[in-house]
Amino acid sequence: MASDAGRGRGSEPQRAPSADLCSGVLFAVLGGLILWAGGDYPLGTSARIGPGYAPRLLGGILIGIGLFLVVRARWTAEIIDTTVAWRPLVLITAALVAFAVVLGLTGVVPAVLVAVGIANAAAPENRWTTAVVMGALLAFLSWLLFVKGLSLPLPVWWR
Repeated sequence: MASDAGRGRGSEPQRAPSADLCSGVLFAVLGGLILWAGGDYPLGTSARIGPGYAPRLLGGILIGIGLFLVVRARWTAEIIDTTVAWRPLVLITAALVAFAVVLGLTGVVPAVLVAVGIANAAAPENRWTTAVVMGALLAFLSWLLFVKGLSLPLPVWWR
């Protein structure tokens, strides 16, 4: 084929790295940073764990997951989709910010309801009934866990 003769190896399209490879490297680097940041804390004993136990455990688990994904990337052919889903990105971020703002102004239940309502709009196929049911369920469970179970001094409805 005459058209292929002049192209050479430089004009072949470059394959993007797999999602497993990129996420594995991210997990491993994050785990390493956690180990580095928590390295000065004492580990403690098995009977009385110290403040360095959780960072070391979490860092080790993240490094393990990262190494598993990097090794697995050798056998997977998944390619990263580089398009950004702006609607979910913006609405989920807005839901987190709204939760923080509403929690500071009112209480746990309104904050959860507002956050779930905004996050529900991130996927166009979600219905408002889903937001109502999930919001009520999550608000109840949040109240049950944080206010009743853990006895945190959080306002429930209004300050």
